[in-house]
Order: sequence, then structure tokens, then C-alpha cells
Amino acid sequence: MTYFGISNMFGLSEANSRFNRLLTLAEQFYEEGNLLVAVRLAQLAAFSAFPVNAGLFGSPRLEQLLFKIGKQINPKIVSEKVLPAKKPRRVLHILSYAKPIGGDSRFVWRWMQEDNKSQHSLAITSQADINNKYDIPDIFIKSAEHSGGFVKALQSPASNPLSKALELRKLCQNADFVILHLYPYDIVPILALAAGCDFVKVVFINHSDHTFWVGASIAHAVVHLRQQNVDFINMRRGLRDDHMPILPIPIIPSNLSKTRAEAKRLLGFSPHNIILLTIASPFKYFAGEQVSFLELIAPTLKYFPHVILIAVGPEHKGPWKIMSDQTNGRIVALGRRWDNETLYAAADIYLDSVPFSSITSCLEAGSYGIPLLGFRSSNQELGILGPGAPGLDNVMLIADDEETYNNTLNKLIQDENYRLLQGQNIKKEIISMHTGNKWKFIINELYENVLKIDNKGCFLENEDLFNPGKLDYALLQLYEQVQGGAHNRQLIRDFIGTLPYQLRLRLTWWLYMEGFGLCYLNLFPPLFDVIIKVIGRGIKKIYKILL
Repeated sequence: MTYFGISNMFGLSEANSRFNRLLTLAEQFYEEGNLLVAVRLAQLAAFSAFPVNAGLFGSPRLEQLLFKIGKQINPKIVSEKVLPAKKPRRVLHILSYAKPIGGDSRFVWRWMQEDNKSQHSLAITSQADINNKYDIPDIFIKSAEHSGGFVKALQSPASNPLSKALELRKLCQNADFVILHLYPYDIVPILALAAGCDFVKVVFINHSDHTFWVGASIAHAVVHLRQQNVDFINMRRGLRDDHMPILPIPIIPSNLSKTRAEAKRLLGFSPHNIILLTIASPFKYFAGEQVSFLELIAPTLKYFPHVILIAVGPEHKGPWKIMSDQTNGRIVALGRRWDNETLYAAADIYLDSVPFSSITSCLEAGSYGIPLLGFRSSNQELGILGPGAPGLDNVMLIADDEETYNNTLNKLIQDENYRLLQGQNIKKEIISMHTGNKWKFIINELYENVLKIDNKGCFLENEDLFNPGKLDYALLQLYEQVQGGAHNRQLIRDFIGTLPYQLRLRLTWWLYMEGFGLCYLNLFPPLFDVIIKVIGRGIKKIYKILL
């Protein structure tokens, strides 16, 4: 067992218990008036519920604590000066991270581009955490500035959510609408919007509808990207179902510059090869005890020697390398990349990731007229991991067992007319729902409806709802591999390690005794911190000289 990780399904109850004990300790520090320690422990509680599952899909208890803390951090703070409003609505989007990949990032910049009647700005809460990996893509800056807005990454350190919240609150006070596109554990917007922003309408985008997340307590409306199961919304998330608008993911259509035959030749294939394409984050293909993507397609690849699978996201190692070797290199795993135009142009068939769908990738592929094939478990609980969205429902080909999947894929490969017809149908539906005037009508209707909602908070229940089922165990297996022990120890270092020595020693040891792992660096006295910083600065100077 690793910190914030659980090795088997019997750990769900213990994970939930640890989450509650951590939250109880945070509440105790809040009652003592120590907001900084309380909020840091609350942040660790959020991390302990995502990505590894603690049997929860929402926590009114956690959000109530964050809301109370947020109300106490200077609600009368003066907002920052901003550019004058040039359009009827000032919309502030809030992202946890701005990246060139990922559906949440693409959702934001396309919204800013397509909604040309609003002035759009972007605040990024945690960009510093990924500065060594991703810069803020230029498309965010261009899209915001073109609409008359700005892009700002919060500068306060990750270890001080209170300071971050004050930065964000200044920006929120100048907006008419705040749109939350958050990672599930991002607590900063709750703290920021708990006070001082009473006239701002807040919309939470439920882009991670299969996981735990925080944010419902400060939202006027939770907007879904596809149809939701009402029982799941009520009984697992504890949300009201009286206002559940659906907003299609915005897609900006474009024409491919190459023919399919030209693109295949550029990639080193014959025009007679049938190209299967799949694009998703690598973990979305990790099956655990469920049906595996590679197992689904193996019979087809063995039967049709002219079929090639290209995968963007997974790397050429592990099961992908093994299967590639078994098919004489006809599985090409390219790893992460985001310039995929030639791949789309070459693709004859698009295969959704299994067991965890990548809906934005499906929509993008379908917008080019590529037929789509996905898999959704026949189990209603697990069905949430499968594909679904306006423009995909009732048009995308979806199987619920291995035989149907293989038969459908084989028909797509053998029948060119069938492929073309399916591609034309899916493209028509996606373009209709996710682009142009139809999408603009839906977004304007959303703004108008949210303006009519007076009260913040979308929770139906005041208590956390712990009732784990098959979905919880599937998510446990799916996300267990995402975070490693080193990352988890770094979280303790970030949020506990900067506290006064006696307090950090006490909390670090408490976390260890509660099963959260041990961050050894937190046990050393303050002098050690100074030595580490001096050595670190020296290493950086040497590195710069060598460069």
C-alpha cells in the first residue's frame, strides 16, 4: 500500500476512513483559529479522494469547511484594475492547468473563440506546478486578447492556498460570470468565491463526471457535458437535479489539407492499408479487471494483415510493445503529441479508448468524417466510463460485449461504403451540435438561465455519501497507477513541510501513523532546510554555467 493508494478493493472503507480522519483534524485546527493549517489539511484531504478513489464523488463536509475558511479571508479586498468591458458579458474562466493537450484546456480556448459576444479572460490556479513541463499555450493568450480579455497565472506558492484565493478573488470581482474548469482537487476557487463575489454568477463544468470533485458549494449551476443518471447525481454526488443543463463541448471544424492516400504515404503506409486511430491519455487504456482495449482489437489485427493501429498517448512499451511484436509492428504507439492532422487525414476508423472513453478526442475525429467505434459496459454503473455526448448519442457505433465490438469493427474494415456512411452521419451530428449558431444559441441560453438563479450551492445533501459499488472498484484500479509514492511524499512536503518545525513534525508523524506514508525531509530540523536551499542554489548555478 502506498500513500493515497490502495492495493485492493477492501481498502475503500479504510481510504474513506482516513479521508474523514484527515478532515476531522482540519476541522479541529479551524476551530482553534489556525486557518492556514486547516486549509492545508483540507487540500490533502482533497488529494486523498482523487485520483485514488475513497468511495466518494463529492464531499459537502469538505466544501463546508472550505467555504467557512474562505469567508474569513478578507472578504472586502479591493479588486484589481482590469481592461474596460468592450462586450455585454465579462466571462472569467478558471483552469487548474493550461496545457496544449487535454479536453479541459481545449474546451476553454474554443469557448473563448466561439463565444464572440463575450469578453473572455482566464485565471490559472496551479500553472507553476507544471512550468517545467508545459508553458501556457499561445492560443489561450491570443483567444483572450482577441475578445478583449487577459490571461493570468496565480503567483502565490502551492503551499499557501489562502494567498492564492485572495489573488483569484480580486480577478473574480470584476467578472459577470465565472466558469470553473477545474481538476477535481482544486480547492482555491471555493476559497476565493466564498466571499466578496456576491454578484458574480458561478458555473461549474462537470468535465470529470466519473470522479470525485469539489466546487458544487459555490456554483449557481453545475453544467454537464452529456446526459447524467439522476440516481447517480442524487445518491452518489448529493447534487440537486432540478437544474442540469447540458453544454456540448465546442469543436472548431477545419478541413484536412491532405487526402487519405497522401497522408498514408507520408506515414509510410500503402493506400490499401486500413488505418485505425485512437487518441487518449495512457491511463485510459488501463483495464484492470475490465475488458482491455488491446484484447478487443487483437482478433481483428490477427485476421486482417493489412490493418494498422496508430495510438497517440500510449508509449511503445509494456503491453503495447508486446502486442506490436505479435502483429509484426502493426501497432504503432507514438506517446503524447498534439499535432495530429496527418493522423486524422490517414485514419479510416477511429477507436475510442477502453475502458475509459476520451470524449473530446471522439468529437474531434468525428468532425473530420471518420467513423467512430466505442465500447460501453452493459453494467449501468460502469457505463459512465463509456462514450456519450450530444452529437455522439444514437449515432456513434457502441458495443457492449466483445463479440459485437469485433463484428462491428470487421464490418467497418470490409465495407468501404458503410465506413463512409457512418463517417458522414457522425460528422453531420457533431457539426450541428458542437459548432456554429446552434452552439452559440445553447451558450447564450445558458447565460440567461444562470442569471435567473439567485442562490449559490447545488448540494442536495449535507452529509458525505459513502456507498461504494462496482464503479468505485473500477476507478480504484484505473487511477491507482497514476500517482507514485514520490509525488505523494512531495504533497506532504509542500503542504506540511513549510509549517513551523514542531507543528510539521507533529503532523508528519500523525500522517505516517494514519497510513499516509512518511516524508523524511519534514523530520529534519530547520537548519537542514537552510543547507538544502544553499545546495539547491549552488546546483542551479552550476547547471546554468554548464548550459
